[in-house]
Amino acid sequence: MNRQRDSIVPFLIFASLFAALPNVPVLGEDTTRMSPKHWSMIENHCLDCHDSATQEANIDLERLSLNVAEDVATAERWQKVMGALNSGEMPPEDAEPIPAQQKLEFLDVLSQRMVTARRKLSDTGGDIAMRRLNRREYANTIEDLLGVRPDTSTLPDDQATAGFDTDGASLFLSSNQIEQYLSLAQQSLRLTLKANPPKPAKTIRIEPEETYTPHYTASAERMRDTGKRARAFLAQTEKPASEFGLLDAYQAKKQKHQEWLPLMEDYLSRPETQTGITLIMTIKEGGYTKVKLPVFHPGAEGRYQIRVRAGNYPDADPRLHYLEFSQGVGTARTRLGWRKVNAPLDAPEIIEFTVDHRPGDKQQVWIHQRSHQDRGDKNLATQHMWQNGIGTPPGIWIDWVEVVGPFPSTQTDAMQSCRDAILLERPDSISEQNHAREIISRFAHRAFRGSPVSEDYQEQLLQHFVRARKNGETFLDALIQPLSIVLASPSFLYHVEKTEAASERLSAHELAVRLSYLLWSRPPDATLLDAANSGSLLNPIGLHEQTERMLGDSKSKNFVESFVHQWLQVERLDMFQFNGAEFPSFDNAVRENARQELFQTFRHLLDEDLSLGKFLKSDFVVINDLLADYYGIDGVNGHHFRAVSVPTDSLRGGLLGTAAVLAMGSDGQRSSPVERGAWVLRHLLNDPPPPAPPNVPQLSRLAGETYSARDLALAHQEEPQCASCHRKIDPIGFGLEHFDATGQWRDQELIGLGKRKYGKFQKHVAFEIDAHGKLPGGETFAGYHQLRDAIAQHEDDFARGFAESLIAYGLGRPFGFADEELADQICASAKRSQHTIRAFIHALVQSDTFQNR
Repeated sequence: MNRQRDSIVPFLIFASLFAALPNVPVLGEDTTRMSPKHWSMIENHCLDCHDSATQEANIDLERLSLNVAEDVATAERWQKVMGALNSGEMPPEDAEPIPAQQKLEFLDVLSQRMVTARRKLSDTGGDIAMRRLNRREYANTIEDLLGVRPDTSTLPDDQATAGFDTDGASLFLSSNQIEQYLSLAQQSLRLTLKANPPKPAKTIRIEPEETYTPHYTASAERMRDTGKRARAFLAQTEKPASEFGLLDAYQAKKQKHQEWLPLMEDYLSRPETQTGITLIMTIKEGGYTKVKLPVFHPGAEGRYQIRVRAGNYPDADPRLHYLEFSQGVGTARTRLGWRKVNAPLDAPEIIEFTVDHRPGDKQQVWIHQRSHQDRGDKNLATQHMWQNGIGTPPGIWIDWVEVVGPFPSTQTDAMQSCRDAILLERPDSISEQNHAREIISRFAHRAFRGSPVSEDYQEQLLQHFVRARKNGETFLDALIQPLSIVLASPSFLYHVEKTEAASERLSAHELAVRLSYLLWSRPPDATLLDAANSGSLLNPIGLHEQTERMLGDSKSKNFVESFVHQWLQVERLDMFQFNGAEFPSFDNAVRENARQELFQTFRHLLDEDLSLGKFLKSDFVVINDLLADYYGIDGVNGHHFRAVSVPTDSLRGGLLGTAAVLAMGSDGQRSSPVERGAWVLRHLLNDPPPPAPPNVPQLSRLAGETYSARDLALAHQEEPQCASCHRKIDPIGFGLEHFDATGQWRDQELIGLGKRKYGKFQKHVAFEIDAHGKLPGGETFAGYHQLRDAIAQHEDDFARGFAESLIAYGLGRPFGFADEELADQICASAKRSQHTIRAFIHALVQSDTFQNR
């Protein structure tokens, strides 16, 4: 339900001032209890729908205590009652209205009770939980200490509960998981302490025709031979299939017509395949032709430059004018990036791409055309084969590929720097054991981020070193065990703040750590520690300066991507497979770049100090050439993201027009007004719908029928269990129905019928799209543009939701009733600065809540 609106209840200003006065009397139940008269209003206007038996939208008010401050859960329920009444959402339009004076008096008393309840409950409801490092923070912290980035896939899950991966309640640790941390620490320490000397750079040129043309020639010959033998067997009856090199008649019939032979023959007939490789789709050769680079082995870490001389086929689908770079070993692939080839065949250009090979890894880089997540590439090739007898026409020709390296990279330089910092130079005057003691002591102090390291603990660590040396291990090998124990210790794995301290205020060093993990997801750097040591960090001006510096640093990418990913629930983009045969343009390239569009838009608003409201509607989009092609926006060249102006009637400009948000509001096949409407309520209007009830009907009466998305949603509204929520959710989603499951505009909704053939429906039924609807506040719209305009008027609601998410992310616990006042303060401060993202962050960092334990 909607949060309290300042403009609707101006008398709250007086209540807030009252709460700030000195010498406030001790809070008792009489100052937080609603009277029977107020309960009578609830009975008369609310319990028909929200009693214990009905519980519409999962809300039961019948058992609600009159003591607003009885506990946090009760206070939160009263907060929702106040928000629903303030916004006019309740009572609904078809119910008897509450008399204006009675409603005003009720809200007046309730608002005062809420102010008092917040003060009473804030000491118990707003604790910042001690939590372990999440996977991102752990990897970044190890990287800061050792210069290598560990594989965290085997570590405990970060999101056992809903919310952000900084939520301490979900970041538990069991004893058997310590072994995982210990093993990872040992692997990382070996890579750092026993690093191989850098290898000299060299250039390897790959001439694709030397490998691939003979391979495809042999493949074509095998096809001809197999087809010839199959036809010969089928033309006689005396000899068994085995004499023709076949298993049986069934195999012979399948192999009689080598349907992919024309594709191979067409490939080999092209003159350019005698001097390079043509990139095509083929089910016979792994989905697509590709250039495989030499394997990068462990010990050859560093940065490699890849140079590709290529030209495009001008008549090909423009989507196939992009090179896709991927890496991995075996069938598991990670996509590295895309580069557009603009030059024609007769005047090829050189495309450059860099790859960082991490210490200890083994990987191989492939260069190919754009790919789909599922069997889309093979299905598309089959579909094109029906049409032209050959398959998908080629998009790019590659003349040659050069791999140059390894060169020193940021990571190899960091690894050497970390190694030097760990292995202190040993003076002649001290023994090896004392030298090891000093190494262990300094390392533990850095690893524990300022938490004290007892002498007993250091001595125990040293004994591991001593025993290892007695067992014949080298000096470096003997150090690995004690240092790995440090990296598997609670003081390293947990955010530790000294709760036994007399003051509730964080120390300067603790504040530096908290700030650094908020903005960088990693330990403080030397500059931030200097500010803590000098005491300037405890000064509001000094804290502001450090926050500004850190937001401008490249390491703030950790905050941007992790916060936005979770705030907007971008994980939904990976929940479904989008059928490549039905949606050929929505491939891996669009999916990954659409995700980046959200991050890069946030980054642009942050860097340019623009209003958060630009997320609701803007006259620009932050895209690269690949997304510009997908959106049909001309004049964008280059793979880097940048702000591009769009006209006022553009479909893009704001979150609602992004491919990522629209695709997340689907199931990979059909758009979902329910998912899209719920997403808008949750993230743009800060009015999250309740969870679906457990007894949602399956609408079995509709089985076997084909309905439009609107009709299906309306059918749910006919069910009593669903009506209260769907009447609020669905009308918003209807306004986005002109976008298909992948965010492309359509004039009709097409629904596939019958069986698929090679991934694609052969028959469709079309429905006209009705995109009118209304928002919960009653604003109506006749289509997408009016919907976007209406939502853009709710910038204060959007800002409030953003502030609540930022509080939850930054404090490591779910936003709760005790945080309402902090959210009020942050929103008020940010509004004075036109709702810039920096203003929200500064307001949180400068708050007492952030600076207290």
